[in-house]
Amino acid sequence: MSYSTIDIVLLMYSYARAEREKHKREKGVIWVTDLVRCPLKLVFEERYPELALQEIFKPSLMIGNLLHRGLESLLKDLVQAQGFTVETEVEVSKDVVLDDGTSIYVKGRLDAVLSRDLEKVAIEVKTSRSDRNIPQKHHVDQVRAYNWLTDSIGTVLLYITPSRITQFFIEDRMDTAEVVSRITSKKAPRYSWECGYCTYSVMCPNKIET
Repeated sequence: MSYSTIDIVLLMYSYARAEREKHKREKGVIWVTDLVRCPLKLVFEERYPELALQEIFKPSLMIGNLLHRGLESLLKDLVQAQGFTVETEVEVSKDVVLDDGTSIYVKGRLDAVLSRDLEKVAIEVKTSRSDRNIPQKHHVDQVRAYNWLTDSIGTVLLYITPSRITQFFIEDRMDTAEVVSRITSKKAPRYSWECGYCTYSVMCPNKIET
């Protein structure tokens, strides 16, 4: 094969697509990210899967994925040297029963979990174009849900932006009642700014102009 025929861009997006296929949504499963976003987005993703697929072609998302992979690798070198055991891409889950008796499986995937002396600390990495208003409420809520799912003492919420790298330690956690409330909530959008970033806003009856 000639070097001129190696298409790195194609390889990167083929990898991203394969990763998406590996994490297809299962029936009766709610992801932690669903708890902190507009409930209509889940409906549209299932109804228009071809629009959901275009998300993987956003360069900003690719940059975030690459940064996550690099940081996870770096953590293993830096933190293990301090006596921690490091796991990356850790999947956690818990069953909840809704008020109508329906059983729902809540799942989440932590960027990393550090363990030492029988204590665990989770790590959630966020990339952003700006460091304004951090930590953002939906990120804190996401981490609170992770704390509910795990037996960690808390989660390090790490932000990496062009102008700041900082972290916040979140010990607060959701309880089962709040998780159930978020699963059954019909408030759409959940946050007023969501529509400006949503692929489905072009067809959504609940779109809010900001």
